Amino acid sequence: MSESQSFSIGVDRLLQYVRTYGRAESCYPLTLDDAQSRRKPNECLRQWFVRMVDQFCRSDPKLVALEDNLAAFVRLGWKDKKQLLYANIQTVRTTCDLDDYYLGAEAEAIYLRLDFDYKTLGDPFSHPLAHIHLEGDLSPRFALDGGNGGNIVVDYLEFLYRNYVPGKWLQWVQREWAKEFAETSDEGTIDPLPTIVHAFASSQFHVLRSYATQLERIKQMLRKRKDKLFGLHMDGSDRVILEYPLAR
Repeated sequence: MSESQSFSIGVDRLLQYVRTYGRAESCYPLTLDDAQSRRKPNECLRQWFVRMVDQFCRSDPKLVALEDNLAAFVRLGWKDKKQLLYANIQTVRTTCDLDDYYLGAEAEAIYLRLDFDYKTLGDPFSHPLAHIHLEGDLSPRFALDGGNGGNIVVDYLEFLYRNYVPGKWLQWVQREWAKEFAETSDEGTIDPLPTIVHAFASSQFHVLRSYATQLERIKQMLRKRKDKLFGLHMDGSDRVILEYPLAR
């Protein structure tokens, strides 16, 4: 199997599906419908997932699998083939295989949804651009991290991997940093990443404090590498307008 370009082969496939290709919007899976993808009143998470898989995935949960236990349904809209104007990414993470969950296995599951929509701004400062729902449309809504970066699609996918598949995310970090370090560091320079990773694992914050400059360099590199994965971005300055409280 070829090496993934992003956090996983599943994410590579999703990003390939939702690129513009001259369209005004895109979906994953391709037949996903906005109205039909909404949770119905009194519809539990498993019922919704089974209905979505039956209706849009030919009864095959793996068609929307990022991982064996992580699925995503995506709708994006944009203008001028480059500026993102709308994003809805519904995700389900289970404690068992998606196939088993679909068939009714006893398991825990969590629903997360990324929302980015200029037409639903809500009450003052209640709908950050972009925000994450944990269940339904109700409050609270949590701002997606990423500062004023406009690449909210990849930022959300990275959020999922950092929280639910951290091993694969760290492999991506190590792979991308190895390229950067080899290209930009002088011969004999010691790679700081292994020490930084160990400091996190052993909760040595004093070590991380002493590596603040190197951490900033690594994070800036990761920002650039993420932005190369997917070119459809929102206007990052709009995120700051709805940022509250001011975080910079």
